Amino acid sequence: MASTIAEIDANCLRYNLNRIKAITNHKSKILAMVKANAYGHSMLDVARIFRQENVEYLGVAVVKEARELRNHGDTGKILVMVSPEPDDADFFIDNNVETAFSSFKILKCFAKRAAERNTTITGHLYIDTGMHRDGISYQRALEFMEFVKEHPQIKIVGLMSHLSTADMPELNFANEQLSIFENTRKLLAEHGFTFQYYHIANSSAILNYPNSHYNLVRPGISLYGHMPTAEMARRMQLKPAMRWKSKVMLIKDVKRGGTVGYGMTYIASQDTKVAVIPIGYADGLPRSLSNNFQCLINGKRYNNVGSICMDEFMVDVGNNFDINICDEVVILGKQGDNEILPYELASKINSIPYEITSCVSGRVKKILINE
Repeated sequence: MASTIAEIDANCLRYNLNRIKAITNHKSKILAMVKANAYGHSMLDVARIFRQENVEYLGVAVVKEARELRNHGDTGKILVMVSPEPDDADFFIDNNVETAFSSFKILKCFAKRAAERNTTITGHLYIDTGMHRDGISYQRALEFMEFVKEHPQIKIVGLMSHLSTADMPELNFANEQLSIFENTRKLLAEHGFTFQYYHIANSSAILNYPNSHYNLVRPGISLYGHMPTAEMARRMQLKPAMRWKSKVMLIKDVKRGGTVGYGMTYIASQDTKVAVIPIGYADGLPRSLSNNFQCLINGKRYNNVGSICMDEFMVDVGNNFDINICDEVVILGKQGDNEILPYELASKINSIPYEITSCVSGRVKKILINE
């Protein structure tokens, strides 16, 4: 077995999914986001668990991810969130995958191609309520649906948007976006356009904005046991699903004044021992954490010393003779009474927990436990 692995606990995934259902009072169906290799947790494994739990949709960012799911036998509803290219129309037709429409150009290209093939393409009208990333301006929502009315090759089953400040409940902007979304929904309904699904709530909105739940919610990071902040995760009572671990590969004696790693960024102030761990930035451990993070060995915290290399990092274990080659090393997760969460690493590099887990690379073997 590889020294470096990430254990993904299926029981935690199920638990987090059920927590989300409970928070929405089981009134909203679930579109489970599995993009970016399920935020670093192994998309195919995670998707299988969520399908067993009867989620309504799987959500991905790009066509490539949807194709991978279909190629591995997934037959349920999939929504591609990022605007596709004109040439992607055949993929959506052939694979019965749904798209989020964010542009009139794609709408017209897809309608033309579906007409040529005498079939339909199913999608969701993504309206821009103020984030100015994806979606069609809400002022043009009625124009969009009037076009769809004249082109039955396009079937719109959902109305959707995205909140940019749902993790910041002290701001009013999320309420402004929700107001625009609701007013657009009402306007379209007045003109005879209603939809099977209405969705705008991400993980943060599920917690902070109950009025955003509608009949479909789109949890992402919360499914994996985290939120934008540790406090929000505690409020939701989530359980981290990933335990990223490796082993001590070597133990080096370093004399006072000796250097460790590239660039002489660490010089020993006294005689010590340094453990070498086979995880580096190619595995997803940010090099910017060099000399500024801790890992767990035998339930205790030890400091990284020296620059994080492509394939390895080093920790100062002092003159601890209880540490041996092949001892377990934990980067994320629990060991004994101690735990390291992605918030801790993210805070040191001015980042967010999403980046920490999502960057755990494909070189790290993901092992699903408690399936």
